[in-house]
Amino acid sequence: MKGGEMVNVPEIGRALKKAGHLRLEPLCVYESGERPERGRPFGEADRCVAKGVLMCAEGQEPLLYIGQDARSGVCPGGQHWLGLTEMAEGLRHFISTGFPSFRHGEAEHLKRDPDMVMRSKTFVGRVRPPEGYLCVTPCERYGEGDGAPRSILLFAEGEQLRNLLALHHFGTPDAFTSTSVPWGPSCASFLTYPAGLASNCPDQALIVGPVDPTGNSWMPPNLMSLGLKVKDARRMADDVPASFLSKRPQVAFPDGR
Repeated sequence: MKGGEMVNVPEIGRALKKAGHLRLEPLCVYESGERPERGRPFGEADRCVAKGVLMCAEGQEPLLYIGQDARSGVCPGGQHWLGLTEMAEGLRHFISTGFPSFRHGEAEHLKRDPDMVMRSKTFVGRVRPPEGYLCVTPCERYGEGDGAPRSILLFAEGEQLRNLLALHHFGTPDAFTSTSVPWGPSCASFLTYPAGLASNCPDQALIVGPVDPTGNSWMPPNLMSLGLKVKDARRMADDVPASFLSKRPQVAFPDGR
């Protein structure tokens, strides 16, 4: 699994799951030009794309996908954040202070005002649609013929996340900008940003999330996500043997935990 070799997604997933003592399955996010024969559209699992992603990691869904002809049942916000629709005019009000003529004035109060929403969206840049279908499956289930892998998504508890981020820093001199905790919905933290669908998301940044409290009803309180470009996931997996995770495991995971 060295730099010049073909990416072995199941091997990367196994290495990171073992090194991080992860309970949930590492996921592969990939693009497929053909509609997958196995699995089912996200909208058949849940209206919330992000919740569907967590269901994959928990082993409830073997494969979920979304595309222009496979987006029925998914919330409008999720469709927009995956590049499949334009942003609804009222969404900037819904995210912030609300507006009487949009959803009866309902509001999430996640931004100070509608202008702040749009300024943040400008920083995000254009979100491109997937080339065909955006698919999510456990790394163990990914096959070479499935499509182009875009990112690896991990779900980790606090100590596990600290160790995974330390493993990342083991192999990079960048002290500040190689990780990011960006604004946006959970589906953006899980899929849009790590998979490179947002034009202004820094290519070198690992994405920690989510920062969307609207998912707290289904996201366990002690769980966070870590979205990795495939190249970073492979580097981290390759670095495990030489890192503190192998050389000083008692520091990473003290006895009695």
